Amino acid sequence: MDRKDETMNLDDIRAMLNDVPDTDEFDLDAIIAEVEGLAPATPKAQPRPSAAPAPEVRQPEPPAAAQPAAPKTRPVRAAAPTEPRPRDLDDFPEEEEEDPRAARIAAREARAQAKRQREENRTAARAARRAAKAAVQEEEELYEDMPEQPPARRAARGERMSRKEARAARLAAEQQEEAEEIRLRDPAQAARSFKRRARGLSVRSVIVLILAAAAAYLSLAPSFDVLPLPVVLDAVENPGIGIGVLMLLQFIALFLGVDVFGMGFNSLFHGAPDRASLVSFAIVASLLHGASIIVFENAPGVQVPYLAVSILLLYAAMREERGRYAAQARAYQAICSAEQPMAVYSHYDREDDACRAVKGPLHDDKAFLLEMERPDTVDRFSMIYVPIALAASIIFALVASVARGEPVRFFWAFSAILSVSAPLGLLCAFGASYKNISRRLLGSGAALAGARQANLLRGTEEVVLTENDLFPAGSISLEALQNAGRMSDDKLLGCAAALADAAGLELGRVLTEAVRERYGVTLAARNVQFVEGGLAGEIGGSRMVLGTAALMVKLGQRIRSGQTEDETVSAYLVVDNVLAGALLLRYQPTKSTYQAMRLMRRMHMNAALAVRDFNISPAMVESQFDLRRGFADQPEPDSVRRLLDPAYAKADAPAAILVREGAGPFLQVLRCADKLAGAVRSALTLGAFAGICGMLIVFYLVFQNAVDALPVLHLLLYLLIWYVPVFIITQQTH
Repeated sequence: MDRKDETMNLDDIRAMLNDVPDTDEFDLDAIIAEVEGLAPATPKAQPRPSAAPAPEVRQPEPPAAAQPAAPKTRPVRAAAPTEPRPRDLDDFPEEEEEDPRAARIAAREARAQAKRQREENRTAARAARRAAKAAVQEEEELYEDMPEQPPARRAARGERMSRKEARAARLAAEQQEEAEEIRLRDPAQAARSFKRRARGLSVRSVIVLILAAAAAYLSLAPSFDVLPLPVVLDAVENPGIGIGVLMLLQFIALFLGVDVFGMGFNSLFHGAPDRASLVSFAIVASLLHGASIIVFENAPGVQVPYLAVSILLLYAAMREERGRYAAQARAYQAICSAEQPMAVYSHYDREDDACRAVKGPLHDDKAFLLEMERPDTVDRFSMIYVPIALAASIIFALVASVARGEPVRFFWAFSAILSVSAPLGLLCAFGASYKNISRRLLGSGAALAGARQANLLRGTEEVVLTENDLFPAGSISLEALQNAGRMSDDKLLGCAAALADAAGLELGRVLTEAVRERYGVTLAARNVQFVEGGLAGEIGGSRMVLGTAALMVKLGQRIRSGQTEDETVSAYLVVDNVLAGALLLRYQPTKSTYQAMRLMRRMHMNAALAVRDFNISPAMVESQFDLRRGFADQPEPDSVRRLLDPAYAKADAPAAILVREGAGPFLQVLRCADKLAGAVRSALTLGAFAGICGMLIVFYLVFQNAVDALPVLHLLLYLLIWYVPVFIITQQTH
């Protein structure tokens, strides 16, 4: 390009600059930033000049507020001496002349600003929710010891209450309401009384069973020619004497089980009907049916009353009471065998939203006795089922008799419907299983309060285990020492023993015994603290750290990667930031602990390791006990301290007691609780189904006057067939 072209180019540029409107909307810095690809600065809005001249007031703002200065490239024009002319619309730039790229950048900045504003609003909302939740938790901790506060707080929380928390709240409210009407027994006296009563019921029930067999023979013999029977005792040929003999057998059985018979009416009159109430009404209905056959000639219905069935029901009720008294006697015996028993609780943790089975001290000696006297699962079920069954039996009997125009048929209908309303599986749903479970638990040094408490333990999902549960005394041993040469072996062992013993670990007791066996000097540690993976403290004037290999790596210590056995672990000692040596330890599981952990695996329950021993980790526990990965979980140090607090489950009611230490009795209680709760639930379900179906079937047959379909044999077979699965379930609790 020559000189002429350069001159022409400068003239063209000057002409272009002269066409720029006289405004401050074009900033040189903004243009440079846009060319370089940077975000242009937002131009400051300049006030438009008004028609009248602005007053001369000194302000720190630029003079452009009064009259925009002309750019240097524009030729200077002489100002007119007259009043400045007001600017018209032609002097302002039109909106169409704006740069499209600047508009897009401005829109993008506006969207970014709106997004940032939304993020700030969401952050503020989350912070507000966290603050509200923290306030609720702080209020719960503040009023933890006040029983009247939790219901009000829970009502205020509304829908935020979880299913587990609602279950725990309902159980706490029921326990508080029931505790006002319970009278406690002396454990030693109750154990003797219940054992004596169980023996008496055992002997009397055997006699009642013999009477039931005799009554069944007299009832079935008239229908079978192969069964010999004198004509005098034939209830069909000679109803007066035959039915009279059956009623006599019923009265003898009633005399032997008068306590059970009277308890049925007593509980009904006191507003708490139980299964014995159905048996008592069935006995009365069968007696009335037998009397109606004798009094009324050609009475409608079967010719042989259901007295054999009612005697069999009485026998089942007596065996149920016998099993219940025997189980409670063993539970009271376990209470008397220990001065300070441990308790097993089903605790709901609000912070973790988890139901845990935890053992701890028995805070109140009367707490477990109170749980022994509470209404059990079968009692609560009976208070619902028995009134419905009684009302349905009366209504069905009236419909099948009075509605058909035959009032005398009421005795037959009422006796037949009541006979199947209380199946044997329903009457024997709890006593035999509880007796079997209590026998096993007493041998393991434990006792369970009942099926209701067993159901609470069955609902837990985690088991809190400590280092003493996993590795009790005698399962930890010192194998060897690896000295780095900084100090003697005795001093190395003494320093490690001092740190572990000051922390209260079982490892400290093992190392202290090893020091004494070597005739070494025991030391004292100060300011011992738990750190992640070990212990830190002071001995003399030295700062010492005892921990795992992972902790040594964090401290920058170089350790040897030697080959060790599967059952051994290494604990390293650092003195003043210098590795002093290592201790080779063996954690050998005991047979009872190994069986207990395998038992928990079969129950599909996880373990929460509330351990302070730095050598015990979830991976180590899963390896030592041959468990699946993810079986054990180790909470944070703060959670471990909370789980080990003796007052962790203070507000809960004890479900079981432990006389012996270790994981064996603890896990045996959980296993037995699972078996008992499952057996009772299955028996009640089958019994209720059999009772409801039986009442409907018998009502239909009585309404149709199907006499041939309802003999004594058919009712006995119906009851015995439905008892077979319950008997099999009960045998699983041995």
